[in-house]
Amino acid sequence: MAPVGPKNNQVAPADDLYTTLLIISAAVLLIGIVFLAVRSVQIFESLWPAGGG
Repeated sequence: MAPVGPKNNQVAPADDLYTTLLIISAAVLLIGIVFLAVRSVQIFESLWPAGGG
């Protein structure tokens, strides 16, 4: 029989997959924010459009 005792502290493969997906989604979100900021500066010549209609 296998010895009974504490398991080693390896991360389960599913958790590793979720961590990878979380990192990828955070990177895509950051790229999207930068893209919107650049386009806003190109179109409105500032980060925020002028108010007052």
